[in-house]
Amino acid sequence: MKLSPLSAAVLSVLAANLVHAESEVYHFEEVVVTANKIEQPLSEVAGSVAVITGKDLEQKGATELYDAIKSEPGVSVTGGAGRPQNITIRGMTGNRILVVKDGIKSADGFGANDINDKIGRNSFDMSNLESIEVIKGASSSVYGSGAIGGVVVVKSKQPGDYLVDKDFYSDVSATYTGISNKYKGATNLAFRAGKFESLLNLSYWEGEETRNFDEDLYQRDIDGVGGGYTLNYWSTDALMLKGNIEYYKENLSRKEGSSKIQKDGKWDTEDFDQQGYTEAFSAYVGLEYLPTNTWFEELDTKIYWRDMTNEDTTNRLMSRTNNNVSELRRTIDFRGFTDQLLGASADFISAFQHKNMSHTLSYGMSMETNLHERPSQSSVLDWNGVSLNADLPFAPARSYNFAAFVRDAIEIDHWTVTAGARFDVNQMKPESQNSISGYELKEQTSIELSPSLSVSYQLTESLNTYLSYNHGFRAPGYDKIYGYQNHDFVPITPFVIVPNMYLEAETSDSFELGSKFDNGQTQLYTAVFYQKFDNFIDVKQITFTPDPNTGNYYKQYQNVSGVETYGIEASIVHRLSDVWSVSTKVGFVDGEDDEGEKVRTLTPWEGNAEIAYNDNAFSAYAQVNWAQAMDEVPQCEDDLGMVTDCATTSGWASVDLGVSYAWNFGLDVSANVVNLFDKEYIRYQDVAGIADSNKIYSTEPGRYFTVNAKYEF
Repeated sequence: MKLSPLSAAVLSVLAANLVHAESEVYHFEEVVVTANKIEQPLSEVAGSVAVITGKDLEQKGATELYDAIKSEPGVSVTGGAGRPQNITIRGMTGNRILVVKDGIKSADGFGANDINDKIGRNSFDMSNLESIEVIKGASSSVYGSGAIGGVVVVKSKQPGDYLVDKDFYSDVSATYTGISNKYKGATNLAFRAGKFESLLNLSYWEGEETRNFDEDLYQRDIDGVGGGYTLNYWSTDALMLKGNIEYYKENLSRKEGSSKIQKDGKWDTEDFDQQGYTEAFSAYVGLEYLPTNTWFEELDTKIYWRDMTNEDTTNRLMSRTNNNVSELRRTIDFRGFTDQLLGASADFISAFQHKNMSHTLSYGMSMETNLHERPSQSSVLDWNGVSLNADLPFAPARSYNFAAFVRDAIEIDHWTVTAGARFDVNQMKPESQNSISGYELKEQTSIELSPSLSVSYQLTESLNTYLSYNHGFRAPGYDKIYGYQNHDFVPITPFVIVPNMYLEAETSDSFELGSKFDNGQTQLYTAVFYQKFDNFIDVKQITFTPDPNTGNYYKQYQNVSGVETYGIEASIVHRLSDVWSVSTKVGFVDGEDDEGEKVRTLTPWEGNAEIAYNDNAFSAYAQVNWAQAMDEVPQCEDDLGMVTDCATTSGWASVDLGVSYAWNFGLDVSANVVNLFDKEYIRYQDVAGIADSNKIYSTEPGRYFTVNAKYEF
């Protein structure tokens, strides 16, 4: 009998349990998460949550989102250093995944069909992180619009995390990663003065674009700087006033071209210069209050602001020979992206006993406003003179959101029932114009009630099982409502995407059946899930004959019937002794759209297996990563606009090794070798939705090294 990947993984760890059943029991540290805005042990959360700690990031030498969560089945990040990074969770991607850092929503990304390949989600530094929590599946009952497919919760360290038993702390660290030839330095300084606690963190990096296997991608140089200052004031033992300001900027530079002149009348690039940057500011002020003898036990409230800007300027000098005459043309293209957020929130937690039921009640409200702008400008200089075209392919818009939520976790004997709901009102308004390319712009309002319900039963002290339901929604993005995008550069089938004032919010219903076993020595988490998406927003062609004046076809973002995704995930960790442990993860995602065609962003069977050694001072691991082939794919358009098969991938396996050592005088050093055997392969998530002919540029890098050194003073 041939075992499935999941069966093999389960049996291997069960066998290890039997072998060591009579031996001494060794325990893992308990992991606590805040996925539902209340602290819960990971083993008791009625849902799938992956946790990556700040220590994990340091030991693996991770400097990008791509590096941080690439080993979690059902979760992936496309792109890398110098390229937009886009998160996919259980088949959903783009802005259907919400990213929240320290309670503030990160800016949306941008790209065709929610690929976010023009502007990604990487607009913050990862030098001072406590953890990254990946919540799989809809979470709109807690986080609102955008959490239709999942949430990535990023938590920074606070001054108190460094000042546990001291009044002053400082460190310096250096990281090198060969995947992008990137060097990064960072420092943290924390101190306590009376009732004040402060934390200052700074970082700087420079390197190149994440490489592929043959290292033949565009040669982009990157450099960046990040920093933040946090000030907490303990007015009383129960009241803390807090404030924070952060800054992030990454610059991109690409210069390359060809000196030859083609003789067939086609343009050739003589000189190419691309300069771009992503810059983000954020700040908040607020308070945390833990009173006694009141109707609530905890209050966390803040006023916050975030401003993200991305600008890209490309300067090309082109040449050709036309009728034996050499011609030159210079084109300058500018693309801008601005996402400004201003908001306020208040979250409460109350715990009380009623009869034989124990309640943990979380509730709150928030108000936000967003400004969205994407200006565009192009100019051409040639024998005809100078021509300038300044336009707004997306009309500037402002959105408003009001939300209130409540969630009650009720414990009755061995049962835990968690019920919640969130009410959202989203309004979108054009900011500075009433029409775009002749299309009248109108206000758009989305109102949504997002319920959730989970029931879990504690079968034994170590084993529970749960069934959960979560509703998700995503208000239509302003680019899909107010966008007029001209694609007349497509050679065979030029088209224009026109506005749609009548888009409805996308919704999802997510069901998950799972079980969690955790006796301190062995952790076994399994889950099967099903997600149904309605009013899915996708591009549809609305004219089937070209416009007689322009030759363009017309397309539009429209609501379609729906999409279904489903799959299975499992993770197993077993402590063999006080220093040795083994673990494995496995999962896959399948699904179809309303026409029975495969969803673009699926995941084949994939996973990893690891053996690790840790004696506090010295640690080491060996990890095998693998994925099966992916050949069930939809159809795509190639560079000429012709319909063709999307990219497929073959099965692959790679090996990573790592060691870390901590000296007692404050120095920690970690080193890793990734893709030890220099395997050439392609992850399906990196080529999902592109033509098969283009996938050669998306190979994973060959063997590379990372080194991280940190010294605590």
